[in-house]
Amino acid sequence: MGIVVAVCMLLILLMSVPNPLRSKLESKQGTLTLLAFVVGVWNFAWYGSFHLGEFWGNAAFISGFFMIFTSFPLLQADTWPTRLKTPIQTLQRYRRAVHNVINNLALSALAIYASLYIYALILLNFSTH
Repeated sequence: MGIVVAVCMLLILLMSVPNPLRSKLESKQGTLTLLAFVVGVWNFAWYGSFHLGEFWGNAAFISGFFMIFTSFPLLQADTWPTRLKTPIQTLQRYRRAVHNVINNLALSALAIYASLYIYALILLNFSTH
């Protein structure tokens, strides 16, 4: 699951920050953002909350929060059922009101956690037993 979480963190960063790949991701942004958001919720609410106090539990809890926080404005709820669309769009208005500095700090923290996950995954895959 660590690979999925790391890929989702990278997707959020690629869709949030101006870069050459952003235009290629725009056609699939709704699906990719929803996937990244759900993985962030799982990371925060399931793995992180059940393993608080352990290194990876704490990392999952904090990185999951940043995944939710940074992917939330990217969700495209226009085509969702009204029961889901209305509360999400209301919350998105509040989330978009957050100052840009806080958003940039959250994206920076997410980049740090993505680097941590990727570094750990590389070490796990290249370690010899």
